[in-house]
Amino acid sequence: MSQRIEAALLLIVLLATGIAAWWLTQRSGPESDAASLRALPLVVADWRAIDIPIEQDVADMLRADLNVQRAYVHPQGYVVYVYVGYYGTTRGGTPEHTPEMCYPAQGWAILARDSVEIAGTSGLAAREFVVEKEGDLRLVHFWYRTAQATGIQSTAALRWTHFWARLSAGRGDGALVRLDTPIEGDDVDGARLKLLPMDRAIESALTDVWPMEQAAGAS
Repeated sequence: MSQRIEAALLLIVLLATGIAAWWLTQRSGPESDAASLRALPLVVADWRAIDIPIEQDVADMLRADLNVQRAYVHPQGYVVYVYVGYYGTTRGGTPEHTPEMCYPAQGWAILARDSVEIAGTSGLAAREFVVEKEGDLRLVHFWYRTAQATGIQSTAALRWTHFWARLSAGRGDGALVRLDTPIEGDDVDGARLKLLPMDRAIESALTDVWPMEQAAGAS
């Protein structure tokens, strides 16, 4: 294939993508009812949750349709903190403040970054951070999910997923899912063993309570 034909095909693809993106921006997004996320179980295996209210200035900054923030406490005293920030299609489905930005902005140093497999059979994976602030050392797992896909590890990939979801399913909502737990001493592996089962449990529970969306004005 000649370079001229390749360039012409690339131009056609770019034009088609641009037209599709413009068309999506002209469509009214479906309305979300995010309240179902409040039904995220308060008891997961042996862990029992305590709701942690989000301060209003933080909620104003996040601009999510719904924030869920909890501390899940194990009978042996371990704690895993869970945050879910949901953004409906009309909000663009993508968080404006991501862990890469928020931790440093809140005074946390990101000491290490990696990717970790959560569930091999489903292919679910998460980003993993080790963060520190004033001697408080924590292990963080986070990923993005939509109604159609999960284990998304960047906002760029999330936006691309939204683009195709809007074309195929008419919705492009999404959420940031973040879990973290204190690291005792320097035992990162021990902290990971606490997070991984909760990662899987929270991901499974989110599938059951994921918000419905319907066309604007529909009853």
